[in-house]
Amino acid sequence: MAKKIRFFALALLALCLFGCSLWGHKGASSPGNLPKGAEVANSPLRIKVVDVSNDTSQVYDVDAIGMLWNGIDNCLKEKGMLWIPQSAGQPYLMTCHIVYFKEAGLVKRLMPYAGDTVLKVRVQISRGGTQVADFEVSRTIGYGKGMWTLHAWKDIFALVSRDIVTEAQAKL
Repeated sequence: MAKKIRFFALALLALCLFGCSLWGHKGASSPGNLPKGAEVANSPLRIKVVDVSNDTSQVYDVDAIGMLWNGIDNCLKEKGMLWIPQSAGQPYLMTCHIVYFKEAGLVKRLMPYAGDTVLKVRVQISRGGTQVADFEVSRTIGYGKGMWTLHAWKDIFALVSRDIVTEAQAKL
């Protein structure tokens, strides 16, 4: 009987600690996916992502380039800033460079300063061959806020994508 009580207590503790983070981040890898029928904001700015590159000279287990590109496109679409071929006028061209990416698992994030998940991206925006804006965006998920996130790498790409679009909107 004592073994059963210990087992259920341990199971209850595990559910309390990990229950919300296992399913609470659905859709984090695609921040701009809108439900059907949702209104999309309309902006006079039109931005086209022309290149996302990995400048770290490392190969990662995750598709860093694809996740960042899709995340930015989805955020631009959500704010009504995505350039499409039917758009009038000349678009702003955005080039992104992943400067630093460090992926840390859940166990490492539980230790302070031992295993942060970090993403740093440098963004250049040009129009008509002239550079208009140049800025860096970085985010960290580590000990404290977000440490219980099961797939922090998905969340960090979603957060950086939103930050890039917000910063681009402010600069232009």
